[in-house]
Amino acid sequence: MIHAYTEKAESLLPRSSFVNANKAAYSQAGFIGNGMRNGFLTLVLAIPGPCAKRGILDVRDARSFPKRFKWMLFVSWGMGFLFFVALMIFGGYIKYLEHFVA
Repeated sequence: MIHAYTEKAESLLPRSSFVNANKAAYSQAGFIGNGMRNGFLTLVLAIPGPCAKRGILDVRDARSFPKRFKWMLFVSWGMGFLFFVALMIFGGYIKYLEHFVA
């Protein structure tokens, strides 16, 4: 998801100032940099009001961003978060079993 759609999503926000800044800051970081760029992009699209007030996002770009693409970004990051929480709970359960069963 990150590797395939980060560049495409950034190209849909041509007037937003954070796109060029993120490319300059994270382009040398490889896959982790793409993840950072994609995460920041998703965050900016999730809360466009405060980002527009700070001059990070152009409101016209946010309104013209495709709804299905935005939905895909939110769902992918949401599923990643849920997977992370599930792994944390499972790790806690394993520690609990090691402590009381052993």
